[in-house]
Amino acid sequence: MARHRKPPRAHAEDEALRGRWAGLHEQDALQAKFHSPAEHHRARRRCRQFLEGGADAWADL
Repeated sequence: MARHRKPPRAHAEDEALRGRWAGLHEQDALQAKFHSPAEHHRARRRCRQFLEGGADAWADL
């Protein structure tokens, strides 16, 4: 059975994202190495609050 080739656009998207996924895995590994899970939780909460409430909500933390 012949293997189907991806459309050119899908192939281009895969090529563009290839390095980013590797960078994400590297970033996760560094965060796990240098920061505790509690620090990650607090940072994610602050980031989420900033994204949802803007700078005013973030300044209260």
